[in-house]
Amino acid sequence: MAKQLEFWTNFTETDPRAAAQQALQFEADGWDGAVMVDSQCMFAEVWVYLTMCAQATDRIKLGTGVTNLVTRHPSVTAAAAASLQLVSGGRASLGIGRGDSALAYVGASPQKISQFEHYLDVVQTYLRGDEVAMADASAMLVGAKVGFDNLAIGSAPPGSRMKWLDAFEMDKVPVEAYATGPRAIAAAGHMADNVMLMLTAEVQRVAWGIGLVREAAAAAGRDGVGIGCALMVVPHDDPQVARDLARPQVASQARFSVMNHKVIGPATDAQTETLLAIAKAYDMNKHGAVEGATSSHADAADDEFVDQYGVVGTVDACVERLLELKSLGVDRMSLWLPYARNDVSRRSYDLLMGEVLPRVRASA
Repeated sequence: MAKQLEFWTNFTETDPRAAAQQALQFEADGWDGAVMVDSQCMFAEVWVYLTMCAQATDRIKLGTGVTNLVTRHPSVTAAAAASLQLVSGGRASLGIGRGDSALAYVGASPQKISQFEHYLDVVQTYLRGDEVAMADASAMLVGAKVGFDNLAIGSAPPGSRMKWLDAFEMDKVPVEAYATGPRAIAAAGHMADNVMLMLTAEVQRVAWGIGLVREAAAAAGRDGVGIGCALMVVPHDDPQVARDLARPQVASQARFSVMNHKVIGPATDAQTETLLAIAKAYDMNKHGAVEGATSSHADAADDEFVDQYGVVGTVDACVERLLELKSLGVDRMSLWLPYARNDVSRRSYDLLMGEVLPRVRASA
């Protein structure tokens, strides 16, 4: 049985004290879920932020978009996600990626694919309340002295598990792996409950990614793996205004497809040229910044590229693109909103909620 298509978005409120109000607004507007990024040098603590949102709302799902399994031990991340699941009444979602700005701002690169898949397995084990081998758990600690043979411990725990889960009746937190390249998508298909494709809104690329998820899940003997896609969606009466508003984040999302200066997935010659230009020009100092429109990486994304890799333009144009993506068989769309806050972004949001989404939801 096909899953019902869900529409999620991203929190744009950077002040955690104001997060609850935005969560209430998103819930009232009818969003199925919303995510907040975990990037400790750029934003406030994500689990505090999401807990405040959970306490203010009743229905909307809440998740990380995304965290990673390097800056925190998998047991710490699992405990945080399970705690949010408890206080929210079962509305938590654990979105995980290989790491980008959270690692870049402490001088590191994304996690290796082999480690990514293994860590996904470990965090799933913790969330189920099962036991992780102690040697495996300790190997994931940075700078720790492993073992306690010389300590005053007569009986040591045989393994590592979240014992406190035993006291509560609640569903396991779903793990959503965000992925772009074929190896990362395969790892996600093997281990995650849901796979979020970070392939922008280019239809051929999303179709390619869906095929990879299904192949990986089938190879692992898994049924029911969810598939979603993250998109930059900006409707506006003036298509050029929409392009300019979307351009910074379209460039940021597109960068995931060229992280190692090599284009991943289907792309035309012109798209390949633009992707490589974005990679060469990318300014991490303006990653996710409202003023990113003046950045070198945003300037590298021309209008044609923004039209192809984002969902921008008139209401009719945006509805057509979203319906095309919907027909591919995704069960979730994460529609990213601009971080800019002005009359243009407010008009775009009103068109999205008042005209675009109602038409997409109503389609058969």
